[in-house]
Amino acid sequence: MTGNHPLYAELETRLARWKGTPRALVFGSGYLANLGIVPAFAGAGDLIVADALSHACLFGGARLSGARVAVFAHNDLAHCESLLKERRGEHARCLVVTDGVFSMDGDRAPVGELQALCEAWDAWLLVDDAHGLGVVEAGRGSCVVDGQKIPVPLQMGTLSKAVGGYGGYLCASEAVVSLLVGRARTLVYSTGLPPATVAAACAALDRIASDSDLVARPMRNAALFCARLSLQEPASCIVPLVLGDAETALAASADLARQGFLVAAIRPPTVPEGTARLRLTFTAAHEEEDVRRLAEAVRPWRERATA
Repeated sequence: MTGNHPLYAELETRLARWKGTPRALVFGSGYLANLGIVPAFAGAGDLIVADALSHACLFGGARLSGARVAVFAHNDLAHCESLLKERRGEHARCLVVTDGVFSMDGDRAPVGELQALCEAWDAWLLVDDAHGLGVVEAGRGSCVVDGQKIPVPLQMGTLSKAVGGYGGYLCASEAVVSLLVGRARTLVYSTGLPPATVAAACAALDRIASDSDLVARPMRNAALFCARLSLQEPASCIVPLVLGDAETALAASADLARQGFLVAAIRPPTVPEGTARLRLTFTAAHEEEDVRRLAEAVRPWRERATA
């Protein structure tokens, strides 16, 4: 009712500039952002096409919208296109949603190809860049591919990962932001972020924009770890090691904890049955020696999983 604190405008200006969009809008959290954005752009009579591994908040927003939801196999462009061919003509509007970097697998969405599909089928693309901002593509996130900015109309993300604070955001056009200010219920009816949190995010974004070595370190550490264990080169700073059953993943996590490493065991229902895993997330604070020691600590569990 009383408008923004001036720091909000500063943060939104920094976000828009860093992501290459005209405007940005800050939400109370990433979860609140998707629960507000998706129903603002799709409703009864519309179609949402979602990657099967999209974050729960994207599916939560889709359910709240009342739109028809069609799910395509993870990163399967042919399946996504077949759903658009089959169903797009039956609906007034269409929204395609995906993570940019997938939180449990660490792989990236084919954002360029998805945007091309959306342009061909008169759909809008929403990319959740929670795990891309500040890390991949020199910190600019997953809507940049090999240095080229993809014109994704809805670039959402969080301030709680690489930025190290709290909150969510959408980077988009002037018209989109103006619409959401009046239509996104999780913005209109939810408490805003404290000024100190907004100021911290501003400072973090300035650091991301100015310290290229800091930004490069998470990917460099992930690559070192993968090279030590002859794993595929990582697409992000998230590296999964699938162990199979939940008991093995828990035992591995406990073993690593005894050696001084905090590595989460991820179990069903977060991931499918039979794919319980260690989820390793590398940061700029990890030293190379830490990464080498971790690789040796993980090696017996990897060998057991591949035996």
